[in-house]
Amino acid sequence: MNVTLWPLERIIPFARNARKIPPQAVDKVAASIKEFGWRVPIVVDRDGVIICGHTRLLAAYKLGLKEAPVHVADNLTPAQVRAYRLMDNRSHDETSFDEDLLGLELLDLQGMGVDLDLTGFDLHEVDELLARANGS
Repeated sequence: MNVTLWPLERIIPFARNARKIPPQAVDKVAASIKEFGWRVPIVVDRDGVIICGHTRLLAAYKLGLKEAPVHVADNLTPAQVRAYRLMDNRSHDETSFDEDLLGLELLDLQGMGVDLDLTGFDLHEVDELLARANGS
């Protein structure tokens, strides 16, 4: 897979993106990029239109970045692009967490001094999961 840096203005949001992106999601992704760097590129079609990564693009703008890593999925047909775009967004809705294991992971991270805001969970969720892991 080839990944190259593109200027943000070259990356075109998909005009009919059905996924609603709340500001708190952009904030979380921006915090992640700031802390960990880019770990997942924005995926575009051969015309530069986003397939996957609308939130990452918004986070890059929020951070004042000028460029982002991009993978051009030029081997997909237009129909495959559209289907993959929906599948990528929808597949996230199909997953859930094992809350016992999640609580233990958060407890370990807390012990390592990690800012638990960087996990993407809100304070209320973290408190509940830590209490569960501590047997409270």
